[in-house]
Amino acid sequence: MSGLCAVWEKTDRSRVAPSLAGMIGALSFSGSERTQTEIDGDVGLGVSALWGRQQVYRDPEVLIVCDADPYQQEDLWMYCAHRRTAGSAANQTPALVAGLYERFGCDCVEKLRGGFSLILWDRRKRTLLAAIDGFAINRLVYYEDTTTLLVATRIDALVRSGDVAVELNPRAIANVLNFTTSIAPETALLNVTRLLPGTLLLASGTHTHVKPYWDMRYGLVDGASEARLSQELESTVEKSVADHCKGVSSPAVGAFLSGGTDSSTVVGMMDRAGVKPVNAFSIGFNEQQFNELEYAVITAEKFGAKHHTYLVSPQDCFEALPGMVRAFDEPFANSSAIPTYFCAKLAADNGTKVLLAGDGGDELFGGNQRYQTDKVFGVYQTVPRLLRKGLIEPALSLSPADIGFVEKARKYVHRANIPALERYFSYHFLCAHSAADIFEPDFLAAMNGYSVLEVPARYYRQASAAEHLDRLLYVDVKISLGDNDLPKVTCMSEMAGIQVRFPFLDRSVAELSGRVPARLKLKGFEKRYLFKRAFRNLLPPEVIRKKKQGFGIPVSRWLKTDFRLRELARDTLFSRCALERGYFRRQFIEDLFRKYEADQSSYYGDTVWTFLVLELWHRQLVDEPAKVTV
Repeated sequence: MSGLCAVWEKTDRSRVAPSLAGMIGALSFSGSERTQTEIDGDVGLGVSALWGRQQVYRDPEVLIVCDADPYQQEDLWMYCAHRRTAGSAANQTPALVAGLYERFGCDCVEKLRGGFSLILWDRRKRTLLAAIDGFAINRLVYYEDTTTLLVATRIDALVRSGDVAVELNPRAIANVLNFTTSIAPETALLNVTRLLPGTLLLASGTHTHVKPYWDMRYGLVDGASEARLSQELESTVEKSVADHCKGVSSPAVGAFLSGGTDSSTVVGMMDRAGVKPVNAFSIGFNEQQFNELEYAVITAEKFGAKHHTYLVSPQDCFEALPGMVRAFDEPFANSSAIPTYFCAKLAADNGTKVLLAGDGGDELFGGNQRYQTDKVFGVYQTVPRLLRKGLIEPALSLSPADIGFVEKARKYVHRANIPALERYFSYHFLCAHSAADIFEPDFLAAMNGYSVLEVPARYYRQASAAEHLDRLLYVDVKISLGDNDLPKVTCMSEMAGIQVRFPFLDRSVAELSGRVPARLKLKGFEKRYLFKRAFRNLLPPEVIRKKKQGFGIPVSRWLKTDFRLRELARDTLFSRCALERGYFRRQFIEDLFRKYEADQSSYYGDTVWTFLVLELWHRQLVDEPAKVTV
């Protein structure tokens, strides 16, 4: 793995070098990284680099460490051409950042495009700036006390500095159970904070503050017609995909291809941009209900792509699991990380260096099934209250329960009457189960009344949007995308030796999506209506019509049918060290396994997987290796 780090030891500069060395060590556990550090008195910056885009820079005014793709830099050199020297675009990135900072100060981060993270030390003003891109494609965490400020790509780098104690955050554990991941700005450690998407940290010797510099905005309708918006969307995505292919030779750039609308659009636009043939990579399973290879093949044939496929097995899952758990710096239980890793590995094995991914399309343009489902229940609230409360609900309460239609109507009305955001998350684990049944009393008390809906509710309220759908999209951009899908794709790709770019997350595409009215994202009950209109002449009709599936995985079935995975789950979750953590009631774990054995759906199996990954993460990154082994 790789990353950036910085240390500011305000009272004891002798601590800078050892703290920096510990952090660099934690960022270099694969052994293939190139490391570099720069120290300026009581401040040190460092990088553990796998890619040319990860650089350290020093001049009389600043120290900079950054991780930024160079594919959209050319327009920015107009602001600071005097700093440009001979060399590759990647090697020039820190000098570009220095020039932009010289001209714009902290506002320079607003000029950067694509995924980036940077840490800048102003040697004259003695201030430290840290920032990440608007979607958290790149990530940074930080720790501060009265004498020390630490910033790094990963939490374990902060711990290895020697300044950060491992104090686990009960709220983060609850978030992992509910969302399969921790939710920013909190992290798995109580005293460590993660920068939110589109924010920057600015620290002086006496004060540190975090502020946003960019965010999604919705409802900025300019009167454009549906046809004009459709044409603008097509041309904007076309340009973004072409830009994201820059700087990489054709054989070395490829694309994830799930067979869905987003990845198929990326492949089609790569072909249009002259990447011929497109190297497309797809994952399948022997369990046919999880396969989208049929649609991936259709897309590949449509664009003449060189299509590479691989069937992931339970054995693959078992053997890769320890490394995957280690690759994440927090518990991460989204099982689609498994096919993501093997898809990236397939690309690496075939000589590809950079993959384009279609992540973000659903959250920007209304492609998830839950938006349609939410609207189905929202229809009931458009019925006049007098009719709902005075006729429909009394009639249902008096009707015989054994009539099938009546029972379905009662369930519908019950769910429709749940407040909108609560209903939206009602199928999530801690929204559907009592916390008192799951957690030990002391652990529950340590949560101090925390609700897993606190962060989603805050996002919902603060969204710059008038429409309910746009507010839901904003919540999903922050949590489903920023906290879940992006770290999944970036971490698993890096584990396989692949760099990833996200053309739908270019600011030009994102800001255009904010101008698309909610009624054109979900028109009637048709998901991503405008997107499909924009690309109906590009995509195969079978892909346009197909139901969304995504990178799903039959992990629930594997936990039953594969002996090694089955025994791993039972042995791990009923081990003494797991039960003695004091998190979960043993009775709940036993009941979970009973329900899982009796249930044919994936719900309880996916829940078992979440508990398993959580415990394996503790063993690798929290417990002392000499005491506990996986």
